[in-house]
Amino acid sequence: MDRKLLILCLILAAAFAGCTTETPVDDRTAPKAVRAAATKPEAPDNAFAAGGEAANAGIIGTKTARELCFLTDTGDDVVLKTQTFAIDFAPFEDSCFVTAHNPEFDDPPMESSIAIYQKDKKVFDFPGQFNGAEFGCWVDAVSFQDVTGDGLVDVIVIGKCSARAAAYNENVVYINNGKGFETNEEANLKASELKTIKEVADFVRKNKQLFAR
Repeated sequence: MDRKLLILCLILAAAFAGCTTETPVDDRTAPKAVRAAATKPEAPDNAFAAGGEAANAGIIGTKTARELCFLTDTGDDVVLKTQTFAIDFAPFEDSCFVTAHNPEFDDPPMESSIAIYQKDKKVFDFPGQFNGAEFGCWVDAVSFQDVTGDGLVDVIVIGKCSARAAAYNENVVYINNGKGFETNEEANLKASELKTIKEVADFVRKNKQLFAR
């Protein structure tokens, strides 16, 4: 092929390639799975902080709702934003799971406490926080998921408390009884050596008889 003709062909091929357009993924000819992936709403940023998008679908609120929770009046304590979430499940629909702590301690945020608020009013205080440890504890992670298989959303808290040698875990599993949450300190202690939400959740599912009401 003539060199000039070859160069001309390459230029034309590049021009046509640059002018092509992608078929929109919501086109009727696109596979259903592709269209679904393209139109799926973005998960709120607290989904992963609270234990995974799949575990929290339809449970936690939007980013805007969460930001409103940050403004909750907790008195002398301050809201710990990383462990405060908008929640939307029975029996506390359209509520805020709020972690607050003593403002004198920031790193770590010791003297933490957790409660549920609705429109700035505390409507539920979680029992047995940190399994009775009264000082030097904070919330390290939270997850909302049904770990007992009864259709009600439970709460897992990975708690840590300070000690001379090193911080130790005080994990607490809160079982939803339809009116609030209850916990079993003896059962919690059996999960005290576990480090992550997943480890605790798996343990509870394998040992429901210890935690279920």
